[in-house]
Amino acid sequence: MDATIHRFRNARIAMFFGDHPPAHVHLLGPGFKVSIEVATRKTKGRAEPSAVAEAKAWIVSNRESIMRTWTERGLKR
Repeated sequence: MDATIHRFRNARIAMFFGDHPPAHVHLLGPGFKVSIEVATRKTKGRAEPSAVAEAKAWIVSNRESIMRTWTERGLKR
């Protein structure tokens, strides 16, 4: 199960419940799924570069909120 925490253009950023460390989010869109670590913004997967750049910029701007959500869901860092 996942929970969308942000939407933009034709993509969304989600956190999967019970996910593994390190803290990360998933960029999901038509035909792609990318994992992005919150602290380093290291990516796994492929997507349109502009979508990845927009997701990374949003992560930088919302890091505290993302980490609070990660912790509240009982996920390990």
